[in-house]
Amino acid sequence: MEVGSRELFSEAEEVLREAFGSSFRYARAVVDYGVASVAVAKLGGEVVGAVVFYRASFPRVRLCVIYYIAVLEGFRGMGLGSVLMSTAEEVCADTDLYIATTWYGNDAADALYRSLGYTAYSWDELRRLLGRRVVDRLLKATCGYDDDVAYVKPNRGDDPLELLRLVGYGDEEEVSRLWRETCLYTWLRIRGRA
Repeated sequence: MEVGSRELFSEAEEVLREAFGSSFRYARAVVDYGVASVAVAKLGGEVVGAVVFYRASFPRVRLCVIYYIAVLEGFRGMGLGSVLMSTAEEVCADTDLYIATTWYGNDAADALYRSLGYTAYSWDELRRLLGRRVVDRLLKATCGYDDDVAYVKPNRGDDPLELLRLVGYGDEEEVSRLWRETCLYTWLRIRGRA
């Protein structure tokens, strides 16, 4: 397992492109913005899996966002996704909560996250439990979509909903800037509007 940032993204790019199509550019955006780390899994010198993750800090809670994770189809079922996730969690050991998002129906991601102790929530469910302000900030921090599923896992056994509630405190300028630079502007470029 290798961990780095920009220097490793070129190795991870093909795996991410194959798994996510043009959406891999969102992963590139957080790496280029300088906030993300990249871990790659290699077998026989070939990159067969990758994870892109970053920290999103709020005044009272620190999140580790597992942004993109992929393992090439021929190498799935070997535990590489678990190893990549564990690597991201180890690098982010100083955070309070791990969070990942994916689309409904992504059964492989759902099985992986649940096997590692993550709890799944719809954004509507979180909105009812935590309020719109918290969810709006989380959507920005994760570059998530309202129809995604959020998977959360506390780092030290705390109540994940109590930790998420802390996102609502303080200024959100840092997370808004991250969202603009890595989500909104990337979305506009993909659609030829920027």
